[in-house]
Amino acid sequence: MWCFDPTARWQLTHTQNSTAKKLKSTDSKILEMLLLHQGHVVSKKELENAAWPGRFVSKSSLTQSIAQLRFALGDSGREQKIIKTLPKQGYMLVSNVMMINAQPKPAQAPVVVAPVQAEEQSDLSSQNTQIIPNNPESTHSCVSSSPGISRIQWCLLLLLSISLIMSSYWLTVMIYKNNHIVREKWQQTSYQGVRYFFEPKEQGEQLFNWLKDTYSDNLRMLYLSKNLEQLYVSCTYLSGSLKERKVTNMSFIHNFSPEDIKRAIREQCQ
Repeated sequence: MWCFDPTARWQLTHTQNSTAKKLKSTDSKILEMLLLHQGHVVSKKELENAAWPGRFVSKSSLTQSIAQLRFALGDSGREQKIIKTLPKQGYMLVSNVMMINAQPKPAQAPVVVAPVQAEEQSDLSSQNTQIIPNNPESTHSCVSSSPGISRIQWCLLLLLSISLIMSSYWLTVMIYKNNHIVREKWQQTSYQGVRYFFEPKEQGEQLFNWLKDTYSDNLRMLYLSKNLEQLYVSCTYLSGSLKERKVTNMSFIHNFSPEDIKRAIREQCQ
């Protein structure tokens, strides 16, 4: 059974599974009118006046609102197990399928309750739907108008919590490792006014011995390193009359000779 509260943010709440639905204001007014006269036919004109007072709307506006209400209630135009369509008369909310939490305001104009013709009664009977007269006691208060948290929401909340915990764990591990990593300091040696930086290994010493030379007075520092494929040189120097400090990075494949690399340093780092 559905609980309807026209004043709540989520107007529809299912009393068994706590499924909550939010309605448009016009749809809510139409449902409120149908619920006030459940078990009886409410004319289309009265529903239009309730939803769009003093406004001219197309016939499709009411049809679309009824379709939206049926969809929210798990009904359809084919089944019509909750909201019935009575041709040339109006619509009817089946009795005992919905409760109301707040007493709806009475309509300013009297609602024209159209009698159900015999032919239409037989059509309704064929759908195993009984039209029960309106009973004021059926519009009693709901137990709760606030939507509950569904299982899907609980699962999403659990997954989000696990993700936050895992992220915090890995962040802590990364910070710990970063603070406890022993960083290898590069060896520094000055030669002919240039400071050389290279790895404290045999290949670092070899690079220094290959490339140490007399360079331009503007050259200040040379960083030397290599891997299995290339040799890397980064030079820091003072450029132009303003003596701006600049950095140039270069890479060479291993078939370059030391003289070729020195020539490139002299051309690029000045």
